[in-house]
Amino acid sequence: MNTVDQPLIECFQKVCSSIGSFKTGITQIYLLDNLYIYHCHYDIQKKKIIVDEHQRNRLNEINLDESTHSNVLFYEESQSLWIYARPVIQNGEHKYTLVTKYPEKNNKKILQILEILAKQLSYQLVTQPNLKSLFLHSKYQQQITNTIEEGYLTVDQNGIITFINQMGTSILGLDENELTGKLLLGILPNFNPSPLVTLQTKENWVNREVSFDLPKGKIHLIFSVTPLFENGISVGIVITFREMKIIMKKLESLVNINPIFQFEDIIYKSTSMQELVKTAKVAAKTESNILIEGESGTGKELIAQAIHNQSQRKGKPFVVIDCSSIPRDLVESELFGYVDGAFTGARKGGRLGKFEVANGGTVFLDEIGEMPLEIQVKLLRVLQTRTITRVGGHEPTPCNVRIIAATNRNLEEEVEYENFRLDLYYRLNVLQLTIPPIRERVGDIPLLAKTLVEVAANRTNRHSPIISMETMKILESYSWPGNIRELENVIERAILIAHDVIEPEHLPNYLLNALVKSDKRKPAQSIILNDVNSINEMEKELIRNTLDHVYWNKSLAARKLGISRSNLYEKIAKYNIEQVIDKY
Repeated sequence: MNTVDQPLIECFQKVCSSIGSFKTGITQIYLLDNLYIYHCHYDIQKKKIIVDEHQRNRLNEINLDESTHSNVLFYEESQSLWIYARPVIQNGEHKYTLVTKYPEKNNKKILQILEILAKQLSYQLVTQPNLKSLFLHSKYQQQITNTIEEGYLTVDQNGIITFINQMGTSILGLDENELTGKLLLGILPNFNPSPLVTLQTKENWVNREVSFDLPKGKIHLIFSVTPLFENGISVGIVITFREMKIIMKKLESLVNINPIFQFEDIIYKSTSMQELVKTAKVAAKTESNILIEGESGTGKELIAQAIHNQSQRKGKPFVVIDCSSIPRDLVESELFGYVDGAFTGARKGGRLGKFEVANGGTVFLDEIGEMPLEIQVKLLRVLQTRTITRVGGHEPTPCNVRIIAATNRNLEEEVEYENFRLDLYYRLNVLQLTIPPIRERVGDIPLLAKTLVEVAANRTNRHSPIISMETMKILESYSWPGNIRELENVIERAILIAHDVIEPEHLPNYLLNALVKSDKRKPAQSIILNDVNSINEMEKELIRNTLDHVYWNKSLAARKLGISRSNLYEKIAKYNIEQVIDKY
């Protein structure tokens, strides 16, 4: 077999492969030119097309008249076979003849098959090389397409694949020889409508979705289509595509927040927080939904991140959804996404919802109490079926997420007021965590304040000052309605105007005024009004006010002060603190 003939033979073999195992009734195919006959047959044992070595064409023996274009050339009496032929055109010239033999005359099925094969062969020999030259003007462009991170294939105006890059074959799990020269819709039949429609509409398609069942399994693709024209004449299309699962992995690094907090980052020494963290660590080992309750600024998201980072979903997406900040009419599309054309203004190709982005990870629903009732119904269905359906779509998509919800409302009361669904409350409240406000964990305030001073100083490139005793007593005495978030703001303001020591005058006026106006049971009021300088007197006054504040419940007072109960009894005896009974 001459090397000069190899491209032609490979082309012939590829075309003959189109009729598979010759179940059509055709058993042998011949390609004739002026000098040679190329013979192709199907090997049953090897289960593939075999092209035999070519032999000298003995036209005089079969009396083949190349000038005729009729479908049936003549009847071969010796074999009782009719010979069928179709011309193969190259550069407008009848260059080859495709021939087969069959016992029936004018068999329409055989004629149609031979016609298709002849056209395919003509295309393979001429059209495809020309289109490759058009699509890839140089070898450097072809190298470029093999370096991009998405599939890239070109299709001619007849729907035949002319080129596919290495990433494309990897995504589809098919060899280049299995794709080039084949009909696009024969390989990927799920396109509806066909991308070739863009040749009529002259419009690009951007980020459309489609799923295919291929030998490697089911794949979900996002694809875009660009129609190509030369001198106003359509020549084909370019399709770029990516696997959805790859897109999802890339989105994970861009999702809302990177969960950085661990349980070790939580600052506390109070008993109430010790119990909370202990319960949260147990919850992290489960897959159950969690409801975190607590006032604004208590650190609900910090606890949620710590749970995620100690769970089996660590390293997976952690998606934060603030239910109070999303416009009511956009909540559903933000959570569950939408399909192309779902509503006016919808982005072409549709959009992924937060639940799809979080697949395999955790969804943190902050301020769940603000979620509209109609969306609560859809969320309940997601929790029950573990699937989501995009806005405007009909096909459910599996969704494997864990829900951690948080609220500063009393959801039991919201259920009574019919602002929150009871069934959804039970679905979310499998494990409940309640974060105490910092006014109930007084012993944690010095630790929190000192840590926040260091953090704020580093962030503002300033020296880290110390907190004076008087200032610390004031911080411990304030009620902190904004909790840790408010404490952080106060500390940051103080280090901007203080030098080496944060004094009471470095605190905001509203905080000092609130203490002056507070009830006599509020700690540290007498410290501010009477300017007590003695540390012992300040401690005595703090203990007395704390005991009065909790109606002399010594266990609760000890927890608020961050000391043991026995230590509290010692200090009561030391300072001779007595309970004052109101006679009235």
